Amino acid sequence: MVLLIAVQPKIRFFLEMASKSKTFVTPLIRHVTTRGYAQAAPGVKREPKVSCAVLPNKTFVAALDNGSPVTRVTVAFKAGTRYEPQTELGIAHVLRSAAGLSTRNANSFIMARKLAQIGASVTASGDREFVYYTLETTQDNVDEAVEILTNMVCCQEFRPWELSDNNARLKFDIAALPPQIRAVDLLHKAAYRRGLGNSLFISPKRIGKISSESLQHYSCNLLAAPRCAVAVVGDSQERANMIAQNLNLTAGDTQTGEASKFHGGELRKEMGGDLAHVALAVPGAPAGSTQALALAVAAKALGNGPVTKWGTDNSPLAKAIGNVGPFAAAGFSVSYSDSGLFGVVLSVPKDEASAAVKAVGGLLKKPTLNDAAIKAGKNQLKLEILNEADAGTSLAECLAAQGLYTGSIKTPADLAKEVDAVSPSDVSKVLSAAAGNKVAMGAAGNLAFVPYVDEL
Repeated sequence: MVLLIAVQPKIRFFLEMASKSKTFVTPLIRHVTTRGYAQAAPGVKREPKVSCAVLPNKTFVAALDNGSPVTRVTVAFKAGTRYEPQTELGIAHVLRSAAGLSTRNANSFIMARKLAQIGASVTASGDREFVYYTLETTQDNVDEAVEILTNMVCCQEFRPWELSDNNARLKFDIAALPPQIRAVDLLHKAAYRRGLGNSLFISPKRIGKISSESLQHYSCNLLAAPRCAVAVVGDSQERANMIAQNLNLTAGDTQTGEASKFHGGELRKEMGGDLAHVALAVPGAPAGSTQALALAVAAKALGNGPVTKWGTDNSPLAKAIGNVGPFAAAGFSVSYSDSGLFGVVLSVPKDEASAAVKAVGGLLKKPTLNDAAIKAGKNQLKLEILNEADAGTSLAECLAAQGLYTGSIKTPADLAKEVDAVSPSDVSKVLSAAAGNKVAMGAAGNLAFVPYVDEL
């Protein structure tokens, strides 16, 4: 999801933030690859039914039958960048970018043509924990579309000449990265070093160095049944079970990835320009915990820019930064299976960077939120969670992520009720616990006046 944060008419910044109810279960940035088309279809009104199960092969399966005219199917795997071998960094980026290339049963042109004919689309995306393959299709074309999705997921061949042709796409992905995303990526590297610190994007020097054999080995080990979740929105649990069983996944590898340890520190990338983009964070909470939910509320309470277009930002974050010229700042909380980050992303003119970054650092070390700010944060978080019910693709990926994180699912309405139950004392407790830790920083842009982390 992309949030537009406007503080002055002359400046706009785009910050890629956690997606809706995945604010506290899904990482901050994801790379998305889309292929296909879509078409309208009549809907059938029925009462939503939510169900989940674990198949004998340990694949998690969930379904939300809400009568939608469009069926969304997400197949997710624990194959994100944290599982990359240190000798093959960037392989997860290549894997998701290669979605839709030729398989054992059909080449890329045939699959794209079939998707176009039935008005379906397939999206490949990924974060530090998971890789998602999401299908959108009309109710009457589910069987044919799922067959194509199964080919893309389970039958890829990674032909060397196609991977070579795909290098230009990888270069474009990297060249198109906003500096705010680079700052957040550097923040993770500084905070975790390895594992969760692995970049979401391949290094330019590594493009063309990932072999077909490496991709086959990575996918065979990690795109496996015990590491898989299948979520369906707009169809029944029986349909979800059938899709999961037809994937014919192997047992794969049982590796859990390197345990995450927050180290703190900083990484900086000098890129020039007139702006400095800085991400600051302290340790957060793991996904599914009550602390993660309280931190998600706190992140909204800190501030996400003005509520109305061109309006005044009266959030605690904006007040702490003060009158330092036009800037954009937003709080965030991101959670993983065993760790998390709570912090702020800031974009500010280079000459004002010193005062602004020190103000944000001081706020993270001694956060103070009154009841009014916490109430506003709860309302903003609930709004995002409930809006997700209208975005079927995001909802399907959210259900799959919940299944892999916790082994169960909660609807957006359930999550909104849990947000309501968060008290100001809960938020104060988690903020006090987080404030006593080291601060990690990632910075990109013109860093001439950006202070070092030990100067905060």
